[in-house]
Amino acid sequence: MVSTSRPKGVTEPSTRERILNAAIALFAARGPEITLETVAAEAGVSRQTVYVHFGSRSGLVLALVQHLDTRGPLPELIERVVDAPNALAALDAVARLHAEYSPVAYPVARVFTTSRQLDPALQVAWGDRMAARRGLYGEVVERLAGEGRLAEPWTMETATEVVFALTSWQLWEQLTLDGGWSKQQYRSRLGVMLRRTLVR
Repeated sequence: MVSTSRPKGVTEPSTRERILNAAIALFAARGPEITLETVAAEAGVSRQTVYVHFGSRSGLVLALVQHLDTRGPLPELIERVVDAPNALAALDAVARLHAEYSPVAYPVARVFTTSRQLDPALQVAWGDRMAARRGLYGEVVERLAGEGRLAEPWTMETATEVVFALTSWQLWEQLTLDGGWSKQQYRSRLGVMLRRTLVR
């Protein structure tokens, strides 16, 4: 007889985690138009259970973002940018961040981009995330300028917007999903684009 018990030290995921994991898998497989009923069925719970934990589809999406940000690779990747020894290394760390995190977050990012115009809560959350991205890039550009390496004619503001554009979800999608770039190709080529565009 095959044992169905879990190995020692491995705990059963909570109901909330099961719902979040089911939602991430569904968004990745089927796209952003997933209902709470579909998520509930995938997680093996009732729709009411999903509603109790998240309140609405928007609440579920916001929880997904937090789940990915705290359980995924993002904190360590951001730390690599912040702790880089110099501005050039920080630019390379930005390229690594997007190469590693974009495939993980893309399914949920698609939900944001398709739903935020119709949902004030998602619109606010999206704005907060974009402001945080700009803030991180602004710190890197400030380091470039401080080290005398920011190329002309860029100002700190315009250079930050260039980094924002080159690391967008849309460009990642076009280059990797449509263009066939591997993760390593995207990372190395993005690093080259950032350096050649911004560095003196």
